[in-house]
Amino acid sequence: MQNELEDRRSTENDEVRFYMTRDIISVVRNASVTEASQTMFDYNTGSLLIEQDGEYVGIVTEGDISKRVIAQIKHPIDVQVEAIMSKPIISIEANQLMITAFLIMEKHGLRHIAVKENNKIIGMLSIRDFSKYYIRKFSKRKK
Repeated sequence: MQNELEDRRSTENDEVRFYMTRDIISVVRNASVTEASQTMFDYNTGSLLIEQDGEYVGIVTEGDISKRVIAQIKHPIDVQVEAIMSKPIISIEANQLMITAFLIMEKHGLRHIAVKENNKIIGMLSIRDFSKYYIRKFSKRKK
């Protein structure tokens, strides 16, 4: 029992890098919300980074589309993602602990956060990724 508690308290392998999604899915800033929604559907993701001149300048999520387009009865084909994206992009370093990511996300009311290494975005962490983390961390039962 004591060893199990110590395992759970350990921060070994608790870094964001182990749980983030490495695939970065993006669209250009002048893409329509319809294009962004289709891209999210195609890649089974809830967020996209918005790109301008090779740089990521914002993020758009399913929630942004719902609140800023659908709920306001706008036509998604007529709205560009730059009009509804969130900026600046909130990020966390890949070597930070998952609890730190969770606290940042909670503070900012986020479900998605960019992951950086050497000042470059290398992945995304979503609230879904916390499931993987908790399953790995708390299902280590010794027999």
